[in-house]
Amino acid sequence: MTVAEVGRELRRLRKAAGLTQADVARIIGVTRANLTQWETGRYLPSVENARLLDDHFRAANSLVRMVEAARSPAPAGGALLSTGGSLLEVFRRAGHSLAGLLIRDENGRAVGWRHNLQQTSEQTTLATAYGISATVVLGATYIDLHDIVEDLYAKRSDFGWQGRSAGRRPEVTAAVVDALCQASTVLSAEEGLQHLENSLDEYSRTRPFLLATALRTSARIGPDAPLTRRLADDLLAARLDFDGVLLWGEKKEPRLVSPEPSAAHTARAVVALRVLLRTGEDRPDVRDAVDVATEWLVDRTHPDDGIMEELALPQPGGRQSVRVNIKHFTSAWVVQALAEAPQVPAVRLSRALSSLWERYEAGVGLWAWGSGDLPIWMTLDAVTALRSAALAFTAPPFLPPAAE
Repeated sequence: MTVAEVGRELRRLRKAAGLTQADVARIIGVTRANLTQWETGRYLPSVENARLLDDHFRAANSLVRMVEAARSPAPAGGALLSTGGSLLEVFRRAGHSLAGLLIRDENGRAVGWRHNLQQTSEQTTLATAYGISATVVLGATYIDLHDIVEDLYAKRSDFGWQGRSAGRRPEVTAAVVDALCQASTVLSAEEGLQHLENSLDEYSRTRPFLLATALRTSARIGPDAPLTRRLADDLLAARLDFDGVLLWGEKKEPRLVSPEPSAAHTARAVVALRVLLRTGEDRPDVRDAVDVATEWLVDRTHPDDGIMEELALPQPGGRQSVRVNIKHFTSAWVVQALAEAPQVPAVRLSRALSSLWERYEAGVGLWAWGSGDLPIWMTLDAVTALRSAALAFTAPPFLPPAAE
C-alpha cells in the first residue's frame, strides 16, 4: 500500500459522494489544503482523520487500514521477508517504531518526536533532529520528513538552535545541522557552519562532549573550513594527562581533583576525529591522538556502561546558567570508535556489542535506558554504531573478487 493509493481511494470516495474538497474538509474539521495533500498522495491523513473520513463515507474502516498499511509498507513484491533476526530486521522494526511514534497535529501533519518516546510530552528540537538522523541511518524512506524539516529549519536563532532553553546550545545546533544536511537541501553547508560557530562559546572549549559533537558535524559538512580546524585543535587541547597517556575526561578545567578518563568521551572524540581523517586531512597530531585513545579503549577492562554528566550552560546577559543532564550510551560510541581501528580483538568488540544489545527492547524494537526511559537519542546511537560495525567487520560473499 502506498501513499498515492490512499489518495486515489479518498478521491474516489469523495467523488462518489458528490462532494467537493472544501465540503469534506469542512465536515471533518481540516483545511482544504490538507485534503488536497492527502488526495494527491503528498501526505497521509492521521489515523484519527482517516477514521473520521471512514465514518463519513461509511467505508467500513477501509481508509484506516489503508493508512496504517501505507505507514508500514511491505517489501517490493508484496511478500514479507523472513530475515531470521538479522540486522535488516532490527532496522526495519526500529524504523516502523519511530514512524508509529511520530507526533502529528490534529490535521495529520508530522511535527517531530519526543525526547522520551514513551511519554506524552510535546516534541523537542533536539529529539526531532535525532529522529531525522535515525530515519536516514535506518533507510526509513516511508517516513515523510518534509514538514518536519521545514519546521525545524524555521526554529533557528542568532545562536543556532536552542532547544528548550535560551542561550547557546552547541549540542542542539550540531544535531540539527547534521540532520538537516543529511535529509534535505534546506540548509547550505555555509549556513550550517555559521550557525554552529555562533552556538559555541568559551565554556564549550572545556567540555569534550560539546567539542566532539560540534566537530563531527563540522567535519562532515565543511572538512576544510576554519571552524573544523579550530574544533579539532580545541578537542586535542581538551585532553588530560593520565599517567602519561593523553585521554578525554568529562571536562578540562583548572584545579580538577582526581579526574578520571572517560570511555564515553574518549570514544566520542575518536569518532569525531576519524570523520576528519576520512576527509583526507593529513594531520599527524590527530592520527596519533586517535591511535593512543583507540589503544586505551581496546585495552580497557571496565564495563561499557552508560554515564551521565551535568552541563552548566551559560545564558545571555549574565543570567544564571542552565544545568542540563546529558546521558551517554557508552557502548554504542565504543563500537563506533573501534569500527575503523585495525586489528581489534574480536573479544573486545563482542564485549562492547553485548553491552549495546543489553539495552535493546525487542518488544518495541528500540533501545532503552536502565531506568526504563526510551530516549530517541539512544536508538540513534545504537543503529549508527551497528551500521558502522556491519560495514567494517563483515565480508559478504557478494563483494567483487580482488583484481589479479
